[in-house]
Amino acid sequence: MSVGEAERALPVAVSATAAGVPGQRAGEVDAATELEMARRWADEADRYAQQTEVLAQQPALLPTWSPMARAFAVYLAFAAVSVLIMLVMVLASGVGVVGGWTLFSWMCAGLPAASLIGGWLVLGRWGRPAVGAMTAPRYPVIGFLLCFLAVPLAYCGYLILIRTLR
Repeated sequence: MSVGEAERALPVAVSATAAGVPGQRAGEVDAATELEMARRWADEADRYAQQTEVLAQQPALLPTWSPMARAFAVYLAFAAVSVLIMLVMVLASGVGVVGGWTLFSWMCAGLPAASLIGGWLVLGRWGRPAVGAMTAPRYPVIGFLLCFLAVPLAYCGYLILIRTLR
């Protein structure tokens, strides 16, 4: 054998016991003990399956809340964001960046509609359980009332606050 042939030699096979794999257990296996262990493992697997089914029937967004409370919170959050945008627009109109008609149209229609649509989409996507109900309860009347009343009422509150402080 030459020097080049030694480098191309195949690796030597090692037996399973030499590689550290445990051998067969010494002694007899108690069938009753093995059946009891298998029963316990099956019961534990059933418990985990039931927990998984319960979790899959809850929505990802605020899973412990009732559907109406979840919808109320989502619509209220979107209305609050719209109120903040409206306040920025009011300040911008005071400087002359935004006109009065633009402010009025966004305050009475644009921002409330955007917040209603945003809440509707969020409830449809994350307010629905992974398994079970195909559509999530979205409560559009609550959304309409919150979104279309919050922004104009906040503007009225802003006007009252400014006029009383002057």
